[in-house]
Amino acid sequence: MNVNIECRILHTEEEFSRWNEFVASTSACPIIQSYEWGEFKRISGWVPIRIAVIENGSIVGGISVQKRKIPHIGKCLFYAPRGPVIDVTKREYFSVLVNKISEVAKQHNAIVLKIDPEIDEDDETALSILHEYNFDFVKKQIQPRATYFLDLTKSLEDILAGCESKTRYNIRLSLKRGVEVKEETSLEGVRKFYDIYETTAKRDTFIIHNFEYYKQVITLMADKGMVRLFLAYYDNVPVAGVYIFAFGQKIWYMYGASSNEYRNVMPNQALHWHVIQWAKQQGYKIYDLWGVPAHPREGHPLYGVYRFKKGFGGEFRKFIGMHDYVFKPFWYKIMNSGIKTYVSVRSLIKKGKISDSLEE
Repeated sequence: MNVNIECRILHTEEEFSRWNEFVASTSACPIIQSYEWGEFKRISGWVPIRIAVIENGSIVGGISVQKRKIPHIGKCLFYAPRGPVIDVTKREYFSVLVNKISEVAKQHNAIVLKIDPEIDEDDETALSILHEYNFDFVKKQIQPRATYFLDLTKSLEDILAGCESKTRYNIRLSLKRGVEVKEETSLEGVRKFYDIYETTAKRDTFIIHNFEYYKQVITLMADKGMVRLFLAYYDNVPVAGVYIFAFGQKIWYMYGASSNEYRNVMPNQALHWHVIQWAKQQGYKIYDLWGVPAHPREGHPLYGVYRFKKGFGGEFRKFIGMHDYVFKPFWYKIMNSGIKTYVSVRSLIKKGKISDSLEE
């Protein structure tokens, strides 16, 4: 092993800044591996642990792990959303990282590390290495396994031409009907968005966080240019909104809301067309539309979302999905059983049905 390679937990502001620079410089540049995202998730009870692989003083890989305590048993869960940020085919780096994670897991009494890196499903080399290191695929996903990437380096004319005909029509219709899109990255904007979001969640039967969650996103990330909130208005009434995250060369659409009124003026199409224009002006290269079924089919809870996002003509991407690295097999089995029961009961109570929108 190269003696100039080390792996350590990051602690200082200077180290966190270097971590962000590294993550932003990678091709995937996952914002949910950034320092700010780790701090934001504290509101939901997760505690971040950042581990970097360093060669000759430079970060060459690493992982931002979210730690969640499991009540009553003195153990915890490790989860790295869209992590690790490393080329797993570079075994010299990956081996050092896995060894360090195992050491940290022992210190924290962790049961499992869950990862869902942005590695394409057909990358057989990366998959074989993960399996060699005892990372196993699991069906239960946390982040979406599939998405659409829209190439923002194309001209606006080419992007519009690449949209499906119905989407092009709806974009033009929204403009003709006078839908106006405004950026309102403020706490007032969050309140307007959340009022619409509650309506959306009730209509489409999905579970959302409380108001403070979406407020905290703005508080922690807006000043750094990592999030923007756009609202669509019709007759001076806010009728739809989107949170757009930005990091490195990419932007992401993660949270979207629309009211029950004025859906016929196509405010959602107006929103995304505005976001595309804004992102191009800012110099971003990829728009990750974030979250479609891995195997789209009619009847799937997200089939309508799939049709909407597909309409913008992006590239369908499917990643390897959730992989677990188990530290404590006995507790892992018990934990999985408990989580499955809890999720099913929660869904039944809040949604009136047992379903999983990220189901395979």
